[in-house]
Amino acid sequence: MLEDTIIQIGGGYETSSISDDDNLVIKGNNLIALHSLKKRYAGKIKLIYIDVPYNTKKDSFKYNDKFNHSTWLTFIKSRLEIAKEFLSERGVIFVHLDDNEVKYLGVLMDEIFGRENFVELITVVNNPRGRDYGGIANMHEFIYVYKNSMAELNTIADIDKKFKYEDKYGGFDIRELRNRNTTFHIGNRPNLVYPIYVDPNSRDKSGFYKVSEIQDESYTIPVLPKKSRGIQTVWRWGKPKFIENKNINVIAKLMKDGGWSIQEKYRKNTVMARSVWWDKEVNSEKGTIHLQELFGKKVFMFPKPEGTLKRIIEIATNERDLVMDFFMGSATTQAVAMKMKRRFIGIEQMDYINTVSVPRLQKVIEGEQGGISKDVSWQGGGSFVYAELMEKNQGYLKDLQRSESIQELMEVYNRMKENADIDFRLDLEKFEEEINNFNSLDERRRELIRILDKNQLYYNYANIDDENVRDLISDNDYKFNKSFYNKDGE
Repeated sequence: MLEDTIIQIGGGYETSSISDDDNLVIKGNNLIALHSLKKRYAGKIKLIYIDVPYNTKKDSFKYNDKFNHSTWLTFIKSRLEIAKEFLSERGVIFVHLDDNEVKYLGVLMDEIFGRENFVELITVVNNPRGRDYGGIANMHEFIYVYKNSMAELNTIADIDKKFKYEDKYGGFDIRELRNRNTTFHIGNRPNLVYPIYVDPNSRDKSGFYKVSEIQDESYTIPVLPKKSRGIQTVWRWGKPKFIENKNINVIAKLMKDGGWSIQEKYRKNTVMARSVWWDKEVNSEKGTIHLQELFGKKVFMFPKPEGTLKRIIEIATNERDLVMDFFMGSATTQAVAMKMKRRFIGIEQMDYINTVSVPRLQKVIEGEQGGISKDVSWQGGGSFVYAELMEKNQGYLKDLQRSESIQELMEVYNRMKENADIDFRLDLEKFEEEINNFNSLDERRRELIRILDKNQLYYNYANIDDENVRDLISDNDYKFNKSFYNKDGE
């Protein structure tokens, strides 16, 4: 259920409903949030990008990154299985991680998404200097890419592209208009053989000549596609397309042997994405520097640079497509999606969603000029709906995790006895006799967390009309939930 923190950021108003055009950010457990969203968004997501916990066994992050191996696999598996249900027929998923679990994740994703739907394991050189430990300095991370059967990946901007020629329409290279295929039965058609006439007196500064489909006093030289091994070849374009492009994207070139060649002006400045990314746009430092500039200090560990997400979103989506990231972190995915005119859904459980993620998106709406902003001519605008899953036992769980003394733990426990859902199998009287035997803070915390009913971390929508629940939410949020879940909503 969505709680009463629902606000329209940037729009300046609260909302009691949500449309398919709205961007959505949710605070709460991502597995529970995904199940809450499934009915509304299943089969509608074009791109899922997740930067999962790497399982580094270190305390570098505020979230749990010290799973044992089997627990990590179970944690990821449950989330990937429901993620698959969100992907559209043309959907693609990118999963970002380092070498700690990369070997095992590939087997898991083969099982869930199908080995035949594996696209690539991208290597991202995010730290060109390398990290000098372990015998070989590690320089890179990985991104698994899987797609549904109907998905088609886009080419991306070729940042190193330099054209050989230029005209008033921009830069271009040239390639022969003739199709070298020599057999009609594998695709050549007779109507692709027609004369193209050249004006021999129309040489421009680049050395090219004008062409026409009509012979007259200017266009005097007929050119047919050359034969190859005695067999007639064809033009790659039919006559209507040639007429549309003549002297704009089709010209003639005088060859050294005195013959004529009809050429296409080739203006493509994109390239198929490569499996290794090593350019400066994916350098991890760019993400850190960008956030430091936005907030005036270091506010997040290892944020992804916007350049990495720009490339992924370019590959997998078009404008207005829906992008999901349920390990939202510092909101890089959502920031880039907004700047690139995509819709988005973000989910994050950690409290930094309110100190880093949402404030960052507010700065994007205001027109911040870091990251990819200048590349995409971002000037600000947009909005999103922010909501929180309504906490039940989750609130007690967080209080237990934050407690810094046994006294604080027991104060939380006393509140739990009054209002929390505790495991029904627990003998409370016996438990209270035993809990004092645990002398260390961590041992006692573990036992108190154990007795919480994990199936009741959040209030369920099914209980929204219960008297004790209805009193906890506003009329506005009641209407929002009815609308969101299509249960007698407007």
